[in-house]
Amino acid sequence: MARIPKMVQVISSAHHPGSSYPAVTDCPALNAQSLPRNYIIVGLPCRELNQLQPHLRRVSCHCGQILRDAADPPDYFYFPESGMFCSFAIMEEGKAVALSAVGREGFFGVAAFLGTESSALQTAVVIDGDALKICRDELQRILPVCPQFAASLRRYSGSYLAQIAATGACHALHGVQQRVGSWLLVARDRTGSNLLPLTHESLSELMGCRRSSVTESLSLLKNAKVICCGRGHIRILRSEEHTSELQSRQ
Repeated sequence: MARIPKMVQVISSAHHPGSSYPAVTDCPALNAQSLPRNYIIVGLPCRELNQLQPHLRRVSCHCGQILRDAADPPDYFYFPESGMFCSFAIMEEGKAVALSAVGREGFFGVAAFLGTESSALQTAVVIDGDALKICRDELQRILPVCPQFAASLRRYSGSYLAQIAATGACHALHGVQQRVGSWLLVARDRTGSNLLPLTHESLSELMGCRRSSVTESLSLLKNAKVICCGRGHIRILRSEEHTSELQSRQ
């Protein structure tokens, strides 16, 4: 059986009652006081939003939770509102590498939306956040009466597949320092923040490489004043000069 990296080993106690890890927390159905913050959903016309909103549940997710294991049936779709959620390819020898990152711009469940009954990828939470969850059957009933919602899901599905292809190419062609820079910018894009709750270990697990290689790359970026590191976080410095420097190391 494949070894799962530490960052994605912890499973929600909703599936493992004996776990001390907090379960995904369901909140009441959304109302006017708790409008969605996912860009796909918030951009819908009022009529479609009214059709969709009663079926959405807001859930709080924590770093390390597995939302869907590889080969699990796609029972739910997730629309992140904050944080960062990643899909990992788990190799037979136990190694893992992240192939996609989703934040408030997208959704998880692309394979199911495109008609696949299972996915070879494992979905895990990398940065704490909230997401809107909807049952697959409910989503399928809603799509025929929400054409703009269906069109938005199709558009995002194309960009999601392109992201997986680009990440795979980056993994094959770029060195560790370039990939570190790339993942820092991806995390900033998904969370909307320059302050990222990432560690050397979590980056090494995202990239499927040795922690010492990540530490060396971060030290070079820190010495170049592109980033600064604290306990449990990395900050991308705000100036355009530093951002350009970080981009040049991709």
